Amino acid sequence: MPPGSNAMTGRMDASQSVPAGLASMQAARRADPDRFFCALFLPPAARHAAMVLIAFNHECTRALSMPASWSVAGPMAGLIRLQWWRDVLESGNAQRVELAASVLDLLATGLVRRDTLEAMVEARECELEGLPDRAAWQAAMLDGAGGMQVAMAQAVGVTDTTVLARVRLLGGVYGVGALLRYLPAVLTAGRCPLPDDALAEAGLTRDGLRTGQATPAQISTLRAMLRQQGHDWLAQARMGGRLPRPALAASLPAVLGLRDMREGSAARHGLPRGVGDRMAVMVTLLRGRI
Repeated sequence: MPPGSNAMTGRMDASQSVPAGLASMQAARRADPDRFFCALFLPPAARHAAMVLIAFNHECTRALSMPASWSVAGPMAGLIRLQWWRDVLESGNAQRVELAASVLDLLATGLVRRDTLEAMVEARECELEGLPDRAAWQAAMLDGAGGMQVAMAQAVGVTDTTVLARVRLLGGVYGVGALLRYLPAVLTAGRCPLPDDALAEAGLTRDGLRTGQATPAQISTLRAMLRQQGHDWLAQARMGGRLPRPALAASLPAVLGLRDMREGSAARHGLPRGVGDRMAVMVTLLRGRI
């Protein structure tokens, strides 16, 4: 997509001067530099699919950010955007939207399963409607961030359900790390991707967290919960031994998630990824395990 375009409104334009492949890579890099970098280690034949998936995931995630206060806008605007994507996936009608057409091409060629993408949409819908407990939050994380990496694995030809389940857990690890790294920005955008019961244990509510009423001690409690969940998912994912190389390549964002789960990672908020992050990803691929 050209800079400034929108998947909901941007129409296909044969006169674009930038080659479609290069344009999709540029858009993916701007939207999600972590997953973009990791996708460069996928087999070349799968990279275009990866860029499309990154753009699709970005559009779904954008639906969660409320430009107005929650009390004024509520979840409706985001739910309408997500319903649009649900309609595209169910109907097979791209409505002349370039990104939607690319997503449907992935489904038509069998590279990615439709139920994986539908689960990603539903995970965002659940966040907008509220996550009442840890079980609901875990499901949303594993279908959202986890489902994104499952789609990547499907795009490189992984079909084994046991392997895909482990990739899903590692996607959840990246999602937890991303929350730890970007939590201030996420909350400023109007999101509250945390379960109500965990908030209550910290003495918070969703509205209170969004409006910046949380104390440093309360935020620290939530961060500890996130770290524990990330480590639990990592332990489960490691139980099966080494992943096949294609599945490992599709799971590389978990390496960045693990780095963000470290104590003190909050201090890196707003800073770009460094050489250490990139080296950690490459070393993981060379070692053959996360």
